[in-house]
Amino acid sequence: MDCMQIKDKFVQYIEGLLTEEEKALVDNHLVECDECQKEFSAMMEIQERLVLSGRRNRSADLEDKVFDRIVCEQNKRLKKTLKPNPWLEYWRSIMKSRMKRLSAATAMVFAVIIGITIFYKSEPVATAQDVLSEAVKAATGLNLIHMKARMRSSPNDNFVGIDLNLDFIPIEMWKQVDNGKLKWRIEKAGRYVVMDGETTTLVIKENEITTHAYRLEVAGPLGCCFDSWMGRLLDVKGILDNELQQAKDDPDREIRLSHEQIDGRDKTILEVDAKTDIPEDDYLRDTSISDSDSLKVYQFDSDTKLLEDFKIYVIEKGQEILVFEITEIEYNAQLEESLFVLDLPNDVFWLGEPEILSDNNRYSKMTPKEAAIILFEACSKGDWDEVVKFLPVSDTDQEPMKQEIKDYLAGLEIMSIGEPFQSKGYVGWFIPYSIRLNCGEVRERNLALRNDNKAKRYVVDGGF
Repeated sequence: MDCMQIKDKFVQYIEGLLTEEEKALVDNHLVECDECQKEFSAMMEIQERLVLSGRRNRSADLEDKVFDRIVCEQNKRLKKTLKPNPWLEYWRSIMKSRMKRLSAATAMVFAVIIGITIFYKSEPVATAQDVLSEAVKAATGLNLIHMKARMRSSPNDNFVGIDLNLDFIPIEMWKQVDNGKLKWRIEKAGRYVVMDGETTTLVIKENEITTHAYRLEVAGPLGCCFDSWMGRLLDVKGILDNELQQAKDDPDREIRLSHEQIDGRDKTILEVDAKTDIPEDDYLRDTSISDSDSLKVYQFDSDTKLLEDFKIYVIEKGQEILVFEITEIEYNAQLEESLFVLDLPNDVFWLGEPEILSDNNRYSKMTPKEAAIILFEACSKGDWDEVVKFLPVSDTDQEPMKQEIKDYLAGLEIMSIGEPFQSKGYVGWFIPYSIRLNCGEVRERNLALRNDNKAKRYVVDGGF
């Protein structure tokens, strides 16, 4: 065994967990290696001193406090260079389960031993900023990118939305830069968004019959895609550059760096903790990546420096729940030009900015609850001209919209409309409601309304 392997066994040696053969190997090595002997002797002296101290002063809750302090201090020193020693987490779990059977002194012994072992375990090969800088350089000039991913989400929900209770669904993404012209496409089962070099269009497949489409008449950057978080993933250089800048701006940010051998190749693993400012009791908490506390795990090829894997875990009640991961990524692979050409059905109708009405002043003065009440009352009365005033639809597409809403909301009964509330992660309002459809089904949802449009009146943004 070399010095590194021997030092890894010091904790087990002191605990008496080694086999006779392993113990003999350690003993023989300590006789021959002065450096390891010095470290081992120092650890034994600390153990003896702490055990004596522990006998004089025992405290029921000292174990957790001391160990957590040790862990905190080690992570502060290591978070930008090394992945935390797995022994650290192992002994944390051991001590939690044996809390009533271990003395405070013994806990401190293990904490100090493990803390010392960490610093001798390996030398940092690079800082997190170094790795990100190299990855940004490697991603520069990548003109063709194809990604396959999976995400805990609904097939026809927006791209940024997550649901911790749902299974994974596939997502596929493409990006191409041709003669300076940017094109891209993001697709899931119920919707896709395409930027053909001039116009960004979002297509929503409501069902097998109806298709909605939103068109943004500007090319814009990748982030300008209705669901900006997913769009920015295609800009590999940009997302890594953003992480690099945050690492520079916030030196106390939790970042851990490690290396692993995967399929015989060296991989660099970068783990980044991200905190949301959305309160835990907020309605939108954990409904999107940005509205959650999360752990982002980047995997780079240590030779090419290219991003090869990316995972996101949402931290919910202390548990790490995988919500997104790239399953395949190709660089500079040939892409079909048809990917960036829209092929829409003839009966698609366009949704967009609401028009300024002749009596727009009346509607712009409504409160969110007033708008919700008038909307549902119009549905119950079959006043579809009134209903479309609360929908983001242009004048030319009002008739097909009226027909669609009439098909499933005609004759509804209003059971209750609650008080509006807001979320820190949303610019509009949510209004709880309960209605009974003509078929007898009772629907209880939160209607999302927003008025950040040119007409300055509340229109439906979701939950309808």
